[in-house]
Amino acid sequence: MRSVALKYVCLALMLCLCVATSIVAARHVPIVIIHTTDLHGHVLSARDYDGNENIGGLLRCATLIKEWREKYPNVLLVDIGDLYQGAIESYLSRGLIMNRALEWLGYDAWVVGNHEFDWGLRTLSTAINDSSVPVLGANIGVRPGASNPLSRVQPYVIRQVDGVRIALVGLTTDAIPTWSRPHLLGDVIIEDSVTALRSIMPAVRAERPDIMILLAHQGYRPFGDSPANQINRIARHFPEFDVILGGHSHQPVDQSYVNGILYSQAGYFGIWLGKVRLVYDTVAREIIEESGQVQHVSEEIAKDPALKEALDADLTRARALANQQVGELAHALSARSSTPGQSGVQQLICRAIAAATGVDVVLHGRLANETLAAGPVYRHDVWRIVPYENTIGVLQLTAGELQTILEENVAQIQRSQFMGVHGIKYELHEAAEPGSQIRNLRLADGSAIHPRRRIGVALNSYVLASGGSRFLAARRLADDPLTRLEMTDVDTRSAVITYLQRNRPLAVDDNASAMQRVRASN
Repeated sequence: MRSVALKYVCLALMLCLCVATSIVAARHVPIVIIHTTDLHGHVLSARDYDGNENIGGLLRCATLIKEWREKYPNVLLVDIGDLYQGAIESYLSRGLIMNRALEWLGYDAWVVGNHEFDWGLRTLSTAINDSSVPVLGANIGVRPGASNPLSRVQPYVIRQVDGVRIALVGLTTDAIPTWSRPHLLGDVIIEDSVTALRSIMPAVRAERPDIMILLAHQGYRPFGDSPANQINRIARHFPEFDVILGGHSHQPVDQSYVNGILYSQAGYFGIWLGKVRLVYDTVAREIIEESGQVQHVSEEIAKDPALKEALDADLTRARALANQQVGELAHALSARSSTPGQSGVQQLICRAIAAATGVDVVLHGRLANETLAAGPVYRHDVWRIVPYENTIGVLQLTAGELQTILEENVAQIQRSQFMGVHGIKYELHEAAEPGSQIRNLRLADGSAIHPRRRIGVALNSYVLASGGSRFLAARRLADDPLTRLEMTDVDTRSAVITYLQRNRPLAVDDNASAMQRVRASN
């Protein structure tokens, strides 16, 4: 009897020992994911959309990144796309300075954004091949049988942090073909986000990650998705993601929840730095705490001197170029006008394009809400009004085809995308039915356009690709062989700089007479 009792005592002790061992083995692992997005090449300080100067930029972010790494034991660092294009310092090296900065800071991965394609596939391929940091884009592929110039782009990577396996899955925005003309994309295709994830998620799950994080160059829209931003749809189809880090829409979002998934987004230009904090229970195998925060990167945050020194040659060259005077204005030019589309800044851009291409008619939108002051104009001023490297294409259009584009343009009248005109005049009858709002279309001298005559009309590559589906008629006409689209090697910014250099001091008046706005219509 004693031996039986002793046996049960021993079994009880062993059971207690096993439970105690299990309790000791259970750990709560804190993990921090630091994230940037839409840096657009801003290593140096940036200017926000409200006009606040000398804030943000990767040099200031680097100071916070170092502080957070010292404060938190387990850190991942990622970027959510639109890394290269935008600022002068990145433009000069075609993105290579950003590669060096990300490598120096120890990024774990970055995602391809839509503006990565702005300089064409050859430049993008060179930059990606130069990147030692993994580049992600699960929905980036090539046409069947074509070689892949972006073969180093991966759908996901696995990172191990203090024994916890973390999957970082990357997506770019689906709508890239609606902003980039085919000559920029070549054989590269952008797959639907959900379709792409259905293909690669079995492989991700087979890696047996403890945590799954989606890095999506797409923004969260609380009132519904758009073709470029599919976060709601993705979250419904893939609820297994623990965190979604977004981008593209340039909005700072501390934290929101999409179908129960924590969502955060770090704004733009390094003016905000994102931080997601997780606590993972290794026994329950689940996240037991989570929170998201984006910190404003103000002027008070110092620039990291070591990173600045590492990039000094490129930064010195960028400052020298930015401060070159390229022209002089007789009076200030505003991006706004009492007549939509006919502001001084838009007329400067239109005249510059007309001079560079030799065409009589130009249509162009407002690229930024910036004013040029009277007096000297420097390269950095031109960069403010023309932040993108759009190239110019020329279509040979009949009056009817031109009127079709102008009718489509009416829908954008309250937006920055509304195109002003140069070289033509017309009446806009706002109260009329769509399709009959543009009337009395004629040349700038008042003469009628013969219905069978084709005239050269210049538009930028963004509009010719449909401007994010805003100008589908313009895209259809650009793809029609009868319009004989000629893509030039003229980019908008260079055209403006050349025009300013050749015309100083320059006086440009708002060309209000180009569009007569008729509020009532019979």
